[in-house]
Amino acid sequence: MMAKKKKLIGKILVEMKAIDDKQLSEMLEYQKQNPGQKIGEILLENKLIDEKQLTGALAKQSGLKFVSISRGTIPDNVIETVPKNVAVENKIIPVKKKGRKLTIASNAPLDIFTLDNLKFILNAELECVLVTKEEIMQGLTKYYGSAIKDMSVILGHMDEGDVAVREEGDTEEKVEDDAPIIRLVTHIISEAVKMQASDIHVEPMTDKLRIRYRVDGVCTEMESPPKRLQSSILSRLKLMAGMNIAEKRLPQDGRIPLKVTGKELDIRVAALPATHGESIVMRLLEKEALVTLEELGFHESDHQRFKTIIKKPNGIFLVTGPTGSGKTTTLSAALKELNKPNVKIITAENPVEYILPGVNQCHVRTEIGFTFSTIIRAMLRQAPQIILIGEIRDMETAEAATQAALTGHLVFSTLHTNDAPSAITRLLDMNVKPFLVAASIQAIMAQRLVRMLCPKCKEEYEPDDFELAAIGVERKDIKEHSIYKPVGCKDCGNKGYKGRKGIFELMEMNSTIRELTFNKEPTLKIAEQARIGGMTTLIEDGIRKIMAGTTSIEEIIKITHRQDLTY
Repeated sequence: MMAKKKKLIGKILVEMKAIDDKQLSEMLEYQKQNPGQKIGEILLENKLIDEKQLTGALAKQSGLKFVSISRGTIPDNVIETVPKNVAVENKIIPVKKKGRKLTIASNAPLDIFTLDNLKFILNAELECVLVTKEEIMQGLTKYYGSAIKDMSVILGHMDEGDVAVREEGDTEEKVEDDAPIIRLVTHIISEAVKMQASDIHVEPMTDKLRIRYRVDGVCTEMESPPKRLQSSILSRLKLMAGMNIAEKRLPQDGRIPLKVTGKELDIRVAALPATHGESIVMRLLEKEALVTLEELGFHESDHQRFKTIIKKPNGIFLVTGPTGSGKTTTLSAALKELNKPNVKIITAENPVEYILPGVNQCHVRTEIGFTFSTIIRAMLRQAPQIILIGEIRDMETAEAATQAALTGHLVFSTLHTNDAPSAITRLLDMNVKPFLVAASIQAIMAQRLVRMLCPKCKEEYEPDDFELAAIGVERKDIKEHSIYKPVGCKDCGNKGYKGRKGIFELMEMNSTIRELTFNKEPTLKIAEQARIGGMTTLIEDGIRKIMAGTTSIEEIIKITHRQDLTY
């Protein structure tokens, strides 16, 4: 028997008469522009409901009791059943105990993984009830003292005796048993997840250990732990990533599978020896964060062209741009669109970033000769219809990709060039034969990621002539459009921006461009022909987003550098 589908929170709130259908529809539209945010959080932020109404709706949805613990006092023998660190970490409060049955209160339904952990830790059969977030925080303060909120509080509870600084010859267990350091490292990672950071940079400086989060492509420095904790923090991170913690002279790579605030993360870790210690960068990849084509930020016309191109039976589709421009995300979204039970897809990636259910994904291992070109030759014997090659970086891989395309396969890959037309010149520079490039390429798309204006605080204004000239727009062109600038509020961390979308430059091959490629004509000629064929440049797509009120002039200038206006 199939499990009964849970009723949606929005529908429950409508039934409770907390909101009406119109308000729900408006907030669902807002949610589409801000993927990842839950509808309950959005309604709270817009003050359409309060915590009590949201918790009541969650209780109805999950079939749990909604209670209040603010009146009266919970007996000490009940509170003692849950240690302080467990209560604070999981934001739970024990409210009743009868035999082996323990009733715990939380402000949201606990997932199965957390419940199983708590059953094991507390050695009890658990029953859950829901209370408001405010009551949980008040309860944690009342029964356990103030909950841990930031790094300074964590560090305030640590002294020299708490820290097991790892020296040469120390065992791994010594670092692993260092509970305060474990809490500190967990805090650093969980805060990054809460801030929706893409990377964490742990950088040893002369007098401090600098911690920076990259949020929406911009690095923000966080509160730094004392320099004396450096060795322990770096050793803990290396241990978690499966690296050799005794090796401090050579670069190392590792991975940390981790569950933080209910999210399954796959963290890529890179350690680089530097002057004052090893610099560690962690890329946070959420396993369930795979986006759809609709969420990438395509203009409607480019979206339709893109969907048509990726459904062609053969040829190469290239996505270009610098590191961090979202190329892998775009190709993963394309594969998600094409992934059907009757289609066989194989990928060669270094490393595998997104797990795609139903897709055969291969991890490149150059140290044993398992390279891109080796995998391509092997995968062709597996009879796939669609192939993804993580990156074309040499002639051998490029020629293998073109041969696969010419033998009836649809090939997706990436290349590092500034714009779409330059990709053709780049392939020719790799000494790939011009006729192979001309015959195999179906389309090339360049892209960048631009920050989206915070919808809550963006402000309409009249741009000056200098700003308009910087993007090649005249004042008459914006006459019927509202132009916005960033302001900053609590919701966006006073940055004025929240989230990122792509801007795209999609060049389709035609007979003229193929002839120019075959004759090894300069990039400028190819670009001119692509414009005639309907290609919209990066800055033109950026201007469309400015006119739509989703980003700012300064952001488009910063990201594009007006490099493609020469077309």
